Amino acid sequence: MERHVKLTNGKKLRVCERGEGEHVVILVHGLTGNYKQMAYYQDALANNHRVICYDLRGRGLSDGADHPTSIDHHVGDLIDLLMTLNLNKVTLVGYSIGGYICAKVTALSSRVRSLILLDGAGVADYGQKDLILPSLQRLEKAYQSKADYIDFTKRTYEKLGVNWSRQLEEIARYETEVVGEKVVRHRSKAEVIKQDFDSFFDFHHEEVLPHITVPVLLVKAMGHIGAGRPLYFNESFSELEKIVPRINVLMTNANHFSLVFEEQKDVLNTIDRFLTNVIEDPSEV
Repeated sequence: MERHVKLTNGKKLRVCERGEGEHVVILVHGLTGNYKQMAYYQDALANNHRVICYDLRGRGLSDGADHPTSIDHHVGDLIDLLMTLNLNKVTLVGYSIGGYICAKVTALSSRVRSLILLDGAGVADYGQKDLILPSLQRLEKAYQSKADYIDFTKRTYEKLGVNWSRQLEEIARYETEVVGEKVVRHRSKAEVIKQDFDSFFDFHHEEVLPHITVPVLLVKAMGHIGAGRPLYFNESFSELEKIVPRINVLMTNANHFSLVFEEQKDVLNTIDRFLTNVIEDPSEV
């Protein structure tokens, strides 16, 4: 079921909800993505849980982002969403920027039962900009048609080591709109995305992490992006592993992008076991 949810701040988020389990899982997508980016995870988790995905503001069909925007603005929206939908004892799953958002919400809110970080909330480094900038280029261009945009996006992701799929094409169609004289553009503004990315470097791990006391599953995507490097190095997560007391870690050979754009059965199986333990006996996690 897809719908718009109006927050107490008056802004609207585009929400997709699936599954009817008692336990609620909320998925938060990546920097340039939208809720469809989390399809593999929503499909798998909806078998046993109520799973909610949504478009961050400035993405997809949600309202536009604040100016300037940052991770903290999205943190406020997620806390507002929990309150608006009256959700308690939820599991937050954050990918990329979603990891920072979910980590901070977990530190601030008593409504969170457990936290899953999909290659997110690590310590950012400036070498990441060379890996992120190619995915921003598609936001800055105008295209003659959706097919033109899809072709450009396909070539971009293949260079990043991601196999093109029907799911990726669906995401590409969803994130574009026709403007003006039949010109196709990405729904998100590059300036907004860059501001959000810059706020990665303003995330104060030493202030946030000590307040995360719930069970945590950290998934590290160690695969190289194209011929380069992982987005996050293993040591990028040292602060998380050192400070967060109840942390479980999975390392995968997937890279940062294939972690969500391709089905990762080992990751899904680990998440399933983690959630089962959280629900049945959280003291053992």
